[in-house]
Amino acid sequence: MYRRDYPNISGMFDDRFREYNRPNLYREFQTTWLISILGILMIIIGSGLLFWNEGRAVKIALSLDEGLRDIIIPETLDVVFEENNGKLVLVSGALKISDPLKDTDYGISINCVKLRRVVQVYQWYEIEDKHHTNVENAEHDSHEEKSYSYSTDWFEYHIDSSSFYNTLGHHNPHMDQWPANSSISTNARVKVGDFLLGKDVKDRFTEFKPFTSGDRPTIEGIKIYAGLYYHSLNVWKPEVGDYRVQFTYSGRDGEEYTVVGRQSGREIRPYQTESGSELLILHPGVRTAAEVFRTEHNNNRTSTWIYRLGGWFVTFLGFSCISNLVEMLMDQNPILRQILALGFAPIHLSASITVTLGIIGLGWVWYRPLVGGALVTVSMVPYIVPVIRMAVSRRSEMDRYRL
Repeated sequence: MYRRDYPNISGMFDDRFREYNRPNLYREFQTTWLISILGILMIIIGSGLLFWNEGRAVKIALSLDEGLRDIIIPETLDVVFEENNGKLVLVSGALKISDPLKDTDYGISINCVKLRRVVQVYQWYEIEDKHHTNVENAEHDSHEEKSYSYSTDWFEYHIDSSSFYNTLGHHNPHMDQWPANSSISTNARVKVGDFLLGKDVKDRFTEFKPFTSGDRPTIEGIKIYAGLYYHSLNVWKPEVGDYRVQFTYSGRDGEEYTVVGRQSGREIRPYQTESGSELLILHPGVRTAAEVFRTEHNNNRTSTWIYRLGGWFVTFLGFSCISNLVEMLMDQNPILRQILALGFAPIHLSASITVTLGIIGLGWVWYRPLVGGALVTVSMVPYIVPVIRMAVSRRSEMDRYRL
C-alpha cells in the first residue's frame, strides 16, 4: 500500500538506500581528516626515527668492532712512538697536570682538567595556578581562574620580576646588577704519561665533584658553609639579591683514566673509522681494550632500545589514529581482513609491531644477516601464514570441483 502510494521514496531495500548506507572511506576520511592526517604523520615520523636509529646503531657497532680490531696499546707511556702516529691507541694511567686552575678572589687553586664556578642569586619567582570550573551560561561553558603566589630561592639564571602579575614587593635585582656569571675553565695542558689530551678529550670530562679550598677568600664579608661561599649577612636568612658561589672540578691530578683515540704527534684526538664515524672514548680508571669496547657496545644497545621504544610508541599512536579507516578498508575487502587481522591483537598494535620489527631487521641484515633476516621473517610470518592457508584452501576447492 505504502509503495503503491509513494513509489519514488527510497525504501529499505532500494539500491539507492543501500548505496547511501554503505561504508565509504572517503566520507570517513572527511569526518576524521584531522586525526587521520595526524596519524599518518606520526607513522612517518616513527618509521623515520626507527630508520635513523638502526642506521646509527649499526654504524656505531661497526666502528667499535673496527676499533677493537685495530687498537694499539703502547708498550710504555713515557715515550711516544712515531710509528703509531695516525693510528688508534689506548692510553691509560694517572693524569699529570702541572699548572693549576685558580680563582684568586676565593683562594681556589687546584690541579685539574676543568674548574666550574656556579653563581646563584637569591630571587623571587612566580607560581601560577589554574582552576577550571564549569559555569552554566549561554555564552560560556567553562571558566578558568588563575591565582599567583610568590616565593624565594637560589637560581643560577636571572628572573625578570617586571613580568610578574603582581610586582608589588616582588623585585629582583636588574640584570645590570648581576654579580657574576657561572663559568668553566679548562686546563691547557693535561697529560697521561707523555701523551697530551686534545681538546675533544678534555670536553668529555663532564662529571664534577665539589671542592672547597683551605685558604680564606681575599674578599671580605664572605661566609663559608657546606662548601659554598655566601655573599650574605645571614646564611640562614638570606635577602633577595644575596648570592653564593660553589666550585666543582673534573679530572684531578693523579686520578686514573683510560683514553682511546688517534695519536697525532703527542696528542690524542678523535679517530676516523672506515664507516665514517669518529671514535674517541674516555673512561675512568685503568681498563683493558676488551673492557672499554664491551662497555661501549652495552651503551650502544641501551640507547638503541630507548629509541626503538620511542619509535614504536609514535608508530603505535599513528596507527591508532587511522584504525577506523583500516577497519573499514578490511570490512570492504574480506580477503584483506583474513591477511591483516590477527586474532590475538588489535590491528594498530600488530601493525606497529610489524613495522618496528621489519625496520629493525632491514637495518641489521647487512651487519648481522641471520639476526636481521630472522627479525624480518618474524615480522612477516603473521601475514604470510594466512596467505598460504588461503592458497591451500583455494587449491583444495579447485581439486574438489574437478572431481
